[in-house]
Amino acid sequence: MKTLHVIPMVRRNGLTLILLGMVITIAMIFILFFLHEQLLIPAISALLVGLLTVLVGVLKLGEPHFSLSLCQDCLQYHHKYGGWLLKWRNIQRIDQPRIHLGWDLVALPYIGLKIKDYDDFLTLITPRLAVRLLTEQRAVLLQAMRSEGSDCPAGGCGAGLLGEGLLEESRFRSPSGQRYEGVIAMLGNRMVRLRDLLGYDLLVPDNSLDRPPADFVHLLNQYRRESNLIQIN
Repeated sequence: MKTLHVIPMVRRNGLTLILLGMVITIAMIFILFFLHEQLLIPAISALLVGLLTVLVGVLKLGEPHFSLSLCQDCLQYHHKYGGWLLKWRNIQRIDQPRIHLGWDLVALPYIGLKIKDYDDFLTLITPRLAVRLLTEQRAVLLQAMRSEGSDCPAGGCGAGLLGEGLLEESRFRSPSGQRYEGVIAMLGNRMVRLRDLLGYDLLVPDNSLDRPPADFVHLLNQYRRESNLIQIN
């Protein structure tokens, strides 16, 4: 299988936004020298819009050029604070996580990965990336707790949604018995909570993809199946 490097949607139009913002900014600076006082506020507003457009473009281009790499034997996730790696044989299930909204099941803007062996993942991840993942997942954790928490329909989960309810224990023991401490342990506990609530241990945001989530799930499962067949043969 050919290695596929995924250029994320979050990087798209970054350079265009920078150029557009620079044109607006330079034009407004030039115009400010010739405007009457009554037109000063609109010109300044447009100048701020131009600067903000440049900033958004810079932030887009600050993301990794590749967000994911699909290799013959593994899946790699690239983040500006590090990255993680999962062997295809260690992935049990790939799909979009869903939550209940009333009587409906609504897909979340993530790809969910359910893994078999926590140790193969946790022993390779860096504390710096673990901190970022814990921070970035707080919003979806809060949403899942509100929707899927067993006490929520009766109104009993409100206290757990604030403060300590979003924090994880700094000690973790994996199913194999290996012990972890610090932010790696917190990430392990977060993975357990996400599995309980959503059925998946890891979440990849959809802005890291290069196509709709449903199509990307199909692509990942195709790589996983082909990798497993190669290993069997």
